[in-house]
Formats: sequence, structure tokens, C-alpha cells
Amino acid sequence: MIRQLLALTIVVSVVVGCAPRPIHFMREGSAPAVVPKQSSWKVTPSWRFYTGETYDSADIPLRPVVGGSQIFVAEPGGKVYALESVTGNVVWQIDSKLDLSAGVGFGHGVVVVASAEGQLLALDPTDGKLLWQSSVGAEVLARPIIAGEHIIVRAGDGQVIGVDKNSGTISWRLRNNVPSLSVRGLSMPVQVNEIVVVGYASGHLSGIEIESGRELWKTPISRPRGSNQIDRLIDIDADPLIAGSQLFVAAYQDKVYAISLTAQKVQWKVPRSTLRNLAVSDSELLMTLDNGVVVALGQNTGTEVWKQARLMGRGVTNPIAIPGSKFCVVGDYQGYVHVMDVNTGELKGRGHARAGAILATFVGPGFGGFYTLSERGMITAWLLEESS
Repeated sequence: MIRQLLALTIVVSVVVGCAPRPIHFMREGSAPAVVPKQSSWKVTPSWRFYTGETYDSADIPLRPVVGGSQIFVAEPGGKVYALESVTGNVVWQIDSKLDLSAGVGFGHGVVVVASAEGQLLALDPTDGKLLWQSSVGAEVLARPIIAGEHIIVRAGDGQVIGVDKNSGTISWRLRNNVPSLSVRGLSMPVQVNEIVVVGYASGHLSGIEIESGRELWKTPISRPRGSNQIDRLIDIDADPLIAGSQLFVAAYQDKVYAISLTAQKVQWKVPRSTLRNLAVSDSELLMTLDNGVVVALGQNTGTEVWKQARLMGRGVTNPIAIPGSKFCVVGDYQGYVHVMDVNTGELKGRGHARAGAILATFVGPGFGGFYTLSERGMITAWLLEESS
């Protein structure tokens, strides 16, 4: 049943081109698991902010980003906000009057969002002033990253585009073939020194020189298998993740890989499938599998450290590790957040956002808890307190 539902979602998304409910909304089993009861820790909202726009019509959730003492938020209808990360108070807001499809990128003194029509906007992070607006000529489907003096953009037609950070001028384009069928969505590039590493729907990983756009290498880390197009999907849709000297990459319906950046070779690979972003704790790699099971793998070996299966079927989001604590957290399709012991996977606490499905969980400096984005446009800041 799960494969039939997932296949239908993918086919409708790619072939028809409409905007289905994102995969993490899906009840990934014939009967979703009941909400587990946990009570050792209280999980309570510190503040909430409503953007005024629902996110369930967006092809890909526009993920907020924490920069310094602010959270930058974009919503599909075109508004962009800067919020104080500790209080949720609005610092500034602008209305781009565009259908935003990707964001938010932040770094090197600029906030970047992109539209379904291929418009790229650069904003001043202090006051939201428009620095420039440029067209890249294709729908942007991944969060832009700011790498030195360039903004790196990924388009739905396979292009990777380098844009001058100061002027919006296109510096280079790198074109890639797109499979006839793929999961709608693209992983965010990740910077490694003077290159960006990009994962493709074809299962390839490539290294691109930031300054010139020259592709230095491209290698298949995953190969399609199966007798039909659905079974042969191997998209790298989870953002590649750097932790120390390791690069972690996950390919749909295939494996998760640990690549040594110093030795420049695969350190380990284990069969695990996910489209959701990865996270790391002190020594574990955290991931939510396609069926909603949350697992922790040893960063150095790939050995499974723990598995939490009580959330199976609840459309669980990407996991995050809460800095300075012993916890990690995920959200689910009913708006619950579930706090787990990062060392054992044991469920420790639960909260309810009451704003529809949780789309994303994220953290930032200066706040001792974590944040969630819900489908009804609600940003919630959460705090943990041990029950008496």
C-alpha cells in the first residue's frame, strides 16, 4: 500500500505537474500509529508566529533559516519575514508579490529567496531592503546557498547556476540531464572549500568549482535497479551533510553513504532509504526512513546504534539534534513533536503545535530549544522542561 501511495504521489507530481501534498504529509502505512504517550519531559511553546499563508499548496516547503539572532522566513504567497529568534517579534517584513518556491538562503550579508518563475531576490538581512532582483530563467527548487561571492542555485530543469552575490549577474551555468521521472524536489548544494557538492536525481554526485562553474568531477554513487520507473528512482533529495571530515549522502531507495573528505573515498555505505534531510549528534548520524522509523547510525562505522519504530506511519519529518542537550526531535503529520533521547532513541516528551502537519524542524544559536514550521504557516519555538 505504501509503495502504491508513494508511486501515485511521484507520478502526479512529475507527469501532471500539479502540487501534491508533500511526501512527509503521508500516512506511511495502512493505519497510522497512535500517538505514543511520553511524560518525563514537558515540551511547551515559548512563542508562535503566524505567517498568514498555508504551506500545503507549495511543492516544497520553504524552510526558515536561523542567522545570528534572527529567523528568516518565506511563505509561498511572497512575504518574507525576519523574526527575533528568542521572542518571535517581527524585525521586518516585505512582500515580494511572487510565488516563492525556494528559500531561505542566508550568509555573507545577504538573504536570498527564489520564485517558481525563476526570479531570484537578494535582501539586506538588517532591514529587508531589496538589494537586487534577477532572473535565472527556470524554476528554482532548492534552497540557494551563498558561497563566497557567489549564490549557487539549482533549477528544476537540471541547471546549476552561479550568480554574483553583489549584482545578481549570472556568472555561469552548468547543464545536466534530468531523468524522465524523478521525485519533485532537489537537494541543496553544500560547500566544501572552493567547490560545491551537488547530488542529482540520477544518483550522481558532482563537485563544481565555485568561481568558474567548471565541473571537476562527477561520479555515480547510486545505480537504478528494478523493472519499472518507480522502482528505479534513486534521487538524492536529502541535502548532503558535512560533519567534521565526513560528507554524508542519502539516495532514495538505495543507501546512505559516508565519504571521507580527507581520503576522498567512501568510508562506509549501508542500505537505508530517505528523502528527508539528515542530522548529526556528537557521534551518530540521525535519519528518518521512508516508513517513518527514526534511526541513529555510528558516524564512523554506519552501524545501527538505535531504532525508534513507534512513530512509524506518522509522516515523520527530518530529525534534528538539539544543541547542548541530550535530545533529538521530529514532527509528524498531526502536528505533534516527539522528543527522543539522542543516545538511545527512547521517547521522552511530546508537544502539539495545533497548526496542521509539521513540515520542518530546525535549530539555531541563542535559543535553548528548537523550532517547527507547520503547514498552516505557524512558526513555533519550543522549550524543554523536565517534569516534576
